[in-house]
Amino acid sequence: MRNRKVYNGNSGNVAIKSRTSLRFRFTLAMIFMALIPGLLLSLIYFGNINNFYRDKIEIYQVNTLNMMKSHMEDTINKGRTVSEQVLGLAVSSSMFNNYNEMNSYEKLILLRNVNSLLSNIRVSNDSVDNIYMITFDGNYYTSNKEWNKEEFLKNDWTEEDEKRQAGGTVTIPTHTAAYKYLSAGSNPPLVASFVTYLNKYNGNSVIRLIQIDISYQKIKDAMDFMEVTDKDMVFIVDNDGKVIYATDKQQAGKSAEQISIADKSLDTILQKAGNHDKVNIDSMTVRRCAIKGSNWNIIQINSDQMLRQELAKFRDIWVTIAVICMLAAGVIALSLSLSITKPITSIIRNMKKVSRGDFNIKVDTVADKDLAELVDSFNIMISEVDKLMKENIHKERERMTMEHIALNSQINSHFLYNTLNAVKWMAVRIGAEDIAKMVVSLVNMLEYSCRQVDTLVPIPQEIQFIKDYVYIQEVRYNNSVHIDYFMDKELDDFMILKILLQPIVENVILHGFGDGSRDNRITIRGQLQEDFIRIQIRDNGKGFNFMGFDKLTGIGLHNIQDRIRLNYGDRYKLKLESEIGEGTCVTVTIPIIKRQEVSDAENIDSR
Repeated sequence: MRNRKVYNGNSGNVAIKSRTSLRFRFTLAMIFMALIPGLLLSLIYFGNINNFYRDKIEIYQVNTLNMMKSHMEDTINKGRTVSEQVLGLAVSSSMFNNYNEMNSYEKLILLRNVNSLLSNIRVSNDSVDNIYMITFDGNYYTSNKEWNKEEFLKNDWTEEDEKRQAGGTVTIPTHTAAYKYLSAGSNPPLVASFVTYLNKYNGNSVIRLIQIDISYQKIKDAMDFMEVTDKDMVFIVDNDGKVIYATDKQQAGKSAEQISIADKSLDTILQKAGNHDKVNIDSMTVRRCAIKGSNWNIIQINSDQMLRQELAKFRDIWVTIAVICMLAAGVIALSLSLSITKPITSIIRNMKKVSRGDFNIKVDTVADKDLAELVDSFNIMISEVDKLMKENIHKERERMTMEHIALNSQINSHFLYNTLNAVKWMAVRIGAEDIAKMVVSLVNMLEYSCRQVDTLVPIPQEIQFIKDYVYIQEVRYNNSVHIDYFMDKELDDFMILKILLQPIVENVILHGFGDGSRDNRITIRGQLQEDFIRIQIRDNGKGFNFMGFDKLTGIGLHNIQDRIRLNYGDRYKLKLESEIGEGTCVTVTIPIIKRQEVSDAENIDSR
């Protein structure tokens, strides 16, 4: 990049303008041309990718929710099946017939048989952790040989209650099964329980309570299908707001009010969600579905973090590709710019030489077709410029010669003018008034015509020039031509092109009248019409068949027509009408130009 100094002629200050090389701009342009379309396409593509990932993640979340629901319903159904089997054993089986008449040995045999059956039922269903049966008389049956009866009976749901014993099944939320092992050192597992209370007045009044424990690990396995971030979570909550399952195991068994999510309690989120399958709360999407065969609901809570992670992966890939493309575009652009700008740089160097007046240069031809044409055109241009320079020098010399000749002619005109003045005074002294008057008219014409032709003069001066010319012609033709002037007085304040009307009058005198004709008359009429001036020159001569200016052989009228068009524009014109035997009428239409306007313009130019 270079700086160029620009001098301000008014203030004398120096402004520094920055300019860059063609190679730099071309390289930059190539890079932008390569990247801008890609960036635009990427923006469009990114918008579509955003929607694609959003839809993809939503479908994934819905499918995951449906899978968890399906697996949990399968787990619940297995638990229900076990419950029905155990319930059939307790109520419909003949094993408990005459229970009260059994002796201790028979009851022991019954205990072993029932425990064996319960163990077989548990083994056949891996979702069930253990099965417990409590009798009205305080005996028990279980598939768990290591259970702690005393610890088990401490649970409030095991207490005998008249309302409970009316019959029915309740769900015990996730809790620590401290009663599973007799050994205090064992780590008690988490379970959820289905407890069925039997009525003592049914057909078999031996069993008071049946409890089937569902392993929390089995619930976790059924729910462990969702890929979660630290802001995504899933819960199983019963209708009482107790948490059966939570992504964070330590939250299992708590109430919804005790669990906080993004400064809100789970209970608040459940209240806002209501019975809706899906609801957006702040930046969270909450989905809810019921598990058939239970009073449990799966609550799925998702943030947009997974979407941001997916988009971040895409952005990282795109940035990597963009950087690679930019580097590749830069290398290619630099290579192309060098191949293109090198000959152009050569042309620029030679142009500087030309600016210093050196035309004896030639740029070498290059291999590239387009650049070769540019180089050839430059060489041809230099040759033509050299040729034109030489021709201009030659023309300038010719112009100076013509000016010298014109100067001599002007000197000759002044010499003739002074001589005619001397002749006029000689005629006056000898009393030859006609000769003196004719010489005065001729002197006036010479003085008027010696000035610059294409200048504006007052209309009265142009008319006076015609009068001097006509007087001389009247003397030549023995007063056979008479001219009448009807000029509006207002025209005295307006200007006209010098010697615009006299050639028309001259054309009439020389060609408009027949040989030997008398009473030859010319009428000049000038009128001011709105914003233009119309002057008619009419004669009563022989006339002719006018077929257009292009058919005229003389140059006088053509010259007048060209002068009007060049000085006034196409709006103003020269019109000719002629009829054989009747005469000819020439109409000149020009714009109004006041004397004062011309005077003001001359004063401005003189300043």
